[in-house]
Amino acid sequence: MTEKELDIDFKNAFAKASSEEQSLVAPDLQLHLYACYKRAIDEPYVSNSSFESNDLRNAFKMNALIQVQSITKSEAKRKYISIIEKLYPRPW
Repeated sequence: MTEKELDIDFKNAFAKASSEEQSLVAPDLQLHLYACYKRAIDEPYVSNSSFESNDLRNAFKMNALIQVQSITKSEAKRKYISIIEKLYPRPW
């Protein structure tokens, strides 16, 4: 798969995910999708100042981001696409 094809598949997967009800997806999978998406768009790091110290949800987000910081953007796109394909089988 070329980078262009990967980008198109990633955009289509994101569009599909955005059109579905997120509350039906398990929270741990939502976090993984969030982290892969942020890494794929080259935004894996979040300033600590944007998080309140007592906000557990944001702590989970930060942890998810840390877990994907060492993978490539392309790998993050592939993982994101794979998860979306399992949740919502093609065609989409």
